Amino acid sequence: MWKNYLKVSFRNLMKRKLYAGINILGLTVAIVSFLAIALYVHHEATYDKIYSDSDRVVRFAQKFVRSGEEQVVAMTPSALVPALMEEIEEVEVATLIFDYSIFSSVLIDAGEGNREETKFAFVDENFFEIFDLELLAGAEGKLLAAPNQIVLTFSAAQRYFQKPLLAVGNTIKVDSKDYQVTGIVSDFPSNSHIDFDFLASFISTRHGKEPQWSPANYYSYAKLIPNSDREAFTSKLDQLVEKYLGEQLRSYGFEVSILYQPLTSIYLGDSQLKEMKPVSDIKNLYIFGSVAFLLIIIGIINYVNLATAESTERNKEVGLRKVLGADRPQLFGQFISESMILSLSGVIFSLLILYLLKGVFEEFSGVSMNLELLLSPLGILLVLSLMLSIGLFSGFYPALILSGMEPLRALGKKITGFASGAWLRRSLVVFQFFVSISLLLSTFIVKKQLDFMQTINLGYEREEVVALNFHYNMGEKYSALKSELERTAAVQSTSLTNSLPIFIQAGYSISPGGDNDKDLMLTGFAVDHEIVKTLNLHLLAGVEFSDQDINQTAAYEENAEMNIILNQAAIRELGWTVEESVGRKVNFNGLISNVKGVVQDFYFNSLHNQVGPLVIFIQPSEANWILAKLPKGNPKENLSKMEDVWKGVYPERPFAFRFLDEEYAQMYQREQNVSRIFQLFSGIAIFIASMGLFGLVSYVAMRRTREISIRKVLGAKATDVLKILSSDFFLLLGLSAMFSIGFGLWFSQEWLSGFAYKTDISPWIYVLAIAFVGLIALLTIGYRTTKVFLQNPAKTLKDE
Repeated sequence: MWKNYLKVSFRNLMKRKLYAGINILGLTVAIVSFLAIALYVHHEATYDKIYSDSDRVVRFAQKFVRSGEEQVVAMTPSALVPALMEEIEEVEVATLIFDYSIFSSVLIDAGEGNREETKFAFVDENFFEIFDLELLAGAEGKLLAAPNQIVLTFSAAQRYFQKPLLAVGNTIKVDSKDYQVTGIVSDFPSNSHIDFDFLASFISTRHGKEPQWSPANYYSYAKLIPNSDREAFTSKLDQLVEKYLGEQLRSYGFEVSILYQPLTSIYLGDSQLKEMKPVSDIKNLYIFGSVAFLLIIIGIINYVNLATAESTERNKEVGLRKVLGADRPQLFGQFISESMILSLSGVIFSLLILYLLKGVFEEFSGVSMNLELLLSPLGILLVLSLMLSIGLFSGFYPALILSGMEPLRALGKKITGFASGAWLRRSLVVFQFFVSISLLLSTFIVKKQLDFMQTINLGYEREEVVALNFHYNMGEKYSALKSELERTAAVQSTSLTNSLPIFIQAGYSISPGGDNDKDLMLTGFAVDHEIVKTLNLHLLAGVEFSDQDINQTAAYEENAEMNIILNQAAIRELGWTVEESVGRKVNFNGLISNVKGVVQDFYFNSLHNQVGPLVIFIQPSEANWILAKLPKGNPKENLSKMEDVWKGVYPERPFAFRFLDEEYAQMYQREQNVSRIFQLFSGIAIFIASMGLFGLVSYVAMRRTREISIRKVLGAKATDVLKILSSDFFLLLGLSAMFSIGFGLWFSQEWLSGFAYKTDISPWIYVLAIAFVGLIALLTIGYRTTKVFLQNPAKTLKDE
């Protein structure tokens, strides 16, 4: 029986090629989009779940509270991990990571000259017991138990050795120090918040040999024993903190606690200061998941609309089958089999397209797509369930309508009322227009906020400012570099800084003392004398630093005052005006300091956050970056001059530079990816809806061919016919637009709520989105109407 159903269904679809083509194309595009989004969501939702026992792994963070203000920092002291393993029985194993790239790049030499690398970290010997990457070469066991040992990822080993798996036992130089390669491991997965190419033994460092409770520059993790008592663990952790840190930090006015969060919630959880990798917002996954289902629904709607519209053309077929003895279940099975064939075709084509366009999807989403998941048992089950669901949901209502026709009505010339399905088609068209306009509105809103972030005045110059990594052992020759760069006019000015101005995170404090009686936590920007000139910071009061200003280290050693510059936010927190603040004294990190100037607030962090209090102070010994302001003109020429000077001063270090404006844009790469995804899938939604609209208009025009011919004979123009055929659709578009405006207002509020600084959403965005979808609809209807209008009336009316 089913063999006959399939044979007849295939013949019917071959006979109605336009109908079949529109449905297969619409379903294929919808299924490709659904599967692409599903793979993206799976990638994001499974962050850090690739490690064994990831549900038992936690990461620690420090929470500081002072005068009601609190900060949560993802870093902890180096002594925490040994203390956890020795004193808390719920801890099975613990490890720490010292992300060296926060402070500087490293020079790697495997015998062919230095290369600059940034994905470098020191980890302890327990690291691979928690983060169990596949060991490709090397002995099982403690790979990093001794000083000056290093493990490379496979991609790093490929860069330095012709036979990467034979690199074990070789020696490479890291900043001129010899390290022995003890293992080669697989690369970190793309959905891991940890991502390094070089893992050196932590015991090679000073704090690796002698763990301390200060400073807090380390990421600490622990794997808890199975079925551990989390309340007991939390209590013991609080006792540990009180034992080693409580009294000491209270003497400085701080209350401190150590928090922990599950490893698998880091990426989609609350962002903390000094995160190893930018986190994401789980709301994005809900949004994309909703988009995936909406696109599938639009594809199903196309089928339902076309099938119910076509029911008026298949009424005689149904009537004849019933007269010849076919019952309703048989007819129902016949029509369901047609939808199943279309669904199966859509799935097959979509899988082929997905494999062919894998690179395109990865470029749009910014994440790697593991298509092997679709070949796993769960993936196959998902694809089969998707195919069956689409076939059943799309075919159920048309099959129910067609199989339920009475023979006499079915053999009549016209079907009216419920069986015609007009009311359902109108509702579904409204929904399609609503989804298309809503996705387009979402795209416009996201894009406008991103444009706002890229064009906003940050309060400093980021154009034509070049950043170069600065290593502590470069300090002796820096003066020579600076003077030679300025002599050759390659740069206008240079400055040493501890951070790039786009993302400053170092935490400091101002305590009661001098002319101030308040406690204040603030961010610190360690620089040299020329920072104001290099970044063109706007001084509101006072003067910039000079060569006579001493640095922080000298001030501590000589017990002398040093000069600092505060921003407006810090001045407001202290309760001063800009004018009266210059010359006042504050206790900055235990050192009486003079406020030499006040700069206008500038954005030194993500626009997701408010501009907070900032102190700028001289401490070039903490520098990790050289900032160089290029002269106006040809940047290539100036960079060429810089490179020549650089190679003359630092011949052992590659000339690797970054433009500050490009680094700023990179900060919002995730938002850029979201914007591109919205652009892609809003376009797909409009395309699918347009295909369905084209099919509907085609059937309407076909049914009214004689009417159109008569109107043409009586003198009607093509525009008159277009008005007649499009009037109903544009009424439905207007109804959809009203719903879409409501959605747009909600989405703009929800999306922009994650930004402290946001753009204004103009009403013209709504007008543009509605007008664009209306134009696409008009062109679709106009094209099909014109083709019908151009037919010879003599041919269409010859039977009358």
